[in-house]
Amino acid sequence: MSFVTQLACLAATATVVQVARAAEWYEEMKIGPAWSNTFEDTFQGTKRVAALKGILLDLGDNHRALFDTETLRLVTAYQGKFKWGGTPWTGQHGPLISLADENAIFNTPSAPGWADSGGSFEDKREIPGFGNLKDATYKGYYRSGSTIVLQYAVNGTDILEVVSGENGTITRTFLVAARTKDLILTVADEKGNFTVSKDKAKSADGLGVTTTGGITLNYELKTPGHLLAKIPKGAAGVFQIALARGTEPKAAAAPDIKKLITGGAPLYPEIVETKGTVSSDKESPYVTDVVTLPNDNPWKSNLRFGGFDFIDEDSAALSSWNGDVWVVKGLKGDWSNFKWQRIASGLFETLGVKVVDGKIFVNGRDQITELVDLNGDGETDYFKVFNRDVIISPNFHEFAFELQTDKAGNFYFSKASPVKGGGRGFDRILPNNGTIVKISPDGKKSEIVATGLRAPGGLGVGPNGELTTGENEGTNQPACKINYTKPGKPVFFGTEASRQFLKSAPYTEPLCYLPMSVDNSGASQVWVPEGANFGVAAGTMLHLSYGQSTVYEVLPVPRKNGSLQGGVVKLPITLQSSAMRARFQKDGSLYLLGFRGWQTNAATECAFQRVRHNADVVVPVPEKMEYTPKGIRLKFPSKLDKELAEDPTSYGSERWNYVRGPQYGSGEFSVDRPDKAAEEQALTRESKDHNVHDTVKIDSARLLPDGQTVELELAGMKPCMTLKVTYDLENTEGGVIKGAMYGTVYKD
Repeated sequence: MSFVTQLACLAATATVVQVARAAEWYEEMKIGPAWSNTFEDTFQGTKRVAALKGILLDLGDNHRALFDTETLRLVTAYQGKFKWGGTPWTGQHGPLISLADENAIFNTPSAPGWADSGGSFEDKREIPGFGNLKDATYKGYYRSGSTIVLQYAVNGTDILEVVSGENGTITRTFLVAARTKDLILTVADEKGNFTVSKDKAKSADGLGVTTTGGITLNYELKTPGHLLAKIPKGAAGVFQIALARGTEPKAAAAPDIKKLITGGAPLYPEIVETKGTVSSDKESPYVTDVVTLPNDNPWKSNLRFGGFDFIDEDSAALSSWNGDVWVVKGLKGDWSNFKWQRIASGLFETLGVKVVDGKIFVNGRDQITELVDLNGDGETDYFKVFNRDVIISPNFHEFAFELQTDKAGNFYFSKASPVKGGGRGFDRILPNNGTIVKISPDGKKSEIVATGLRAPGGLGVGPNGELTTGENEGTNQPACKINYTKPGKPVFFGTEASRQFLKSAPYTEPLCYLPMSVDNSGASQVWVPEGANFGVAAGTMLHLSYGQSTVYEVLPVPRKNGSLQGGVVKLPITLQSSAMRARFQKDGSLYLLGFRGWQTNAATECAFQRVRHNADVVVPVPEKMEYTPKGIRLKFPSKLDKELAEDPTSYGSERWNYVRGPQYGSGEFSVDRPDKAAEEQALTRESKDHNVHDTVKIDSARLLPDGQTVELELAGMKPCMTLKVTYDLENTEGGVIKGAMYGTVYKD
């Protein structure tokens, strides 16, 4: 037998060995007993969005139940897993987390879960299918160990509910406050008929239902397969509904709900310790220290932190894109030992944190949540709704960025528009898409103060109430930019699809446009506080670039209309990851947070860092800029070498424009030699391959008497959407000052 024949025989008789697929990180992460997200399922053979603002409850023993916090209905319960989807998890742009339909114990229709005060289940919301119901108010949930207690009110009656699962039976236990009217809820919806008695029901497909405490079934049944239940008016009491398919439902023992809402055993008792890295560099203007993250943690939590705020000088709260919230302690010491505690999990894409008077508020896609520790163990026992007015859709791109407050205590966050997969065009626009939202200090009122955003990435609230955002290029956004407005009437920032109610408002031009090489994905802004020794003046705005992992100093120039124009210069700061969020600590240091989730050049997946200024080292960038009728003035922080400063060859300049239109982004177009045909064509098809800049001659350079300010006369100073000015100078001590300013010049 030949060798080839032997191999063929061996192949024919060999046992096929399948190599098990390695688990993805999100499959191993322990999310916790309550997971807020948008979920889909199959209802009577049709795929649907089961809950836009849903909470998937892990009941143990492979039982799960989905609660819709907008309609206050228990959507479904089943035994089994789910199919992963969602951008933070699989990276996909579109697919949602899909529940295990084939093992459903019951389902309910896409409608209010409780009848309104008039006895109707009709969806009477301003936009049916979206937003809060008038007579149904979700208030949050309590967590005691792994038990979740849902808190809501129906027609003014407070209700606490615990859902449990055991041996194929789902038990709903309600603690209902005293009420003067009956309450009616949907129990299940089946294709086949129900056979119903007072406290029992069974469907033709084998769903069995039993009740205790005086709940009656089949109350004013309108369709044979739609099972309702009535909780009669009367004193406060405990009621139960048990459901099982293919077997007799056996209700679980009623839990002591009042005890469960006082704070229970912690889910995450382990404290994870890390050591920080403190730079010893004394030569650089800025040094970066690293707060080492607890990546090696018992819950295999993938930490992509996208929001943070200080609790005090020693500790901070950080929220992740995956829905975790952690507290780190040890920031005030020598950084030899950080102590990390996971205080919450399962929140909905939390990309903003604000701490007010020691209270931690977290901004997710679904709501702003106050995290309340009821028993002093550090963990969150009560996930209290602060404000949930925001209306959302299932679009993957509806990020809710940042959480900031002004001096009056109002909260602010920015909301992205529902960009389609691939970045071009939009899905259905809803009232909060592409806006800045302002919430009153008590959380009871919200209002839109800016519209027309596409993908703002973050937000800034200035010392005088100024509002700023970053912005990504795309439809109606020719380039990345810094939006700026003062407090007052709502303004429109340019994305036509998300104009909202500002139908005829003019386009509020940005403080400056930023080419892709400078910023391809903008984030938040922060102002240097009084008393901070950060190498730039107090009151200076800093802009964060998520895409370029860079911090820019903003050089504003006043406009006659009271707004700002200006430009940016790059600060010599090196980061381990992207630049998304920033807060100044009382000692004047700047803490920066960023992760890698979409397009960015970030070196690592996530980093939390402290940036310090070496007080004896001058920051080699301009600290002030002015436009003149003939050019530009740049003031530097130190005395300049006069010969170099007055040599026009020490500088370079170019300028270009963009076309703002319905296409994705814009090419770069000549200002001096306009190509009208190309600009018109850019309105009908993408023009990114068109890049024509004007070289601007430096006619003269003059060093002003202060020895720090250079005045450049340009050959034909004129308005342009981007003016680039480079400089290669030295100060009088021989220090090199080299860089570039990118700015926008308007007619005034």
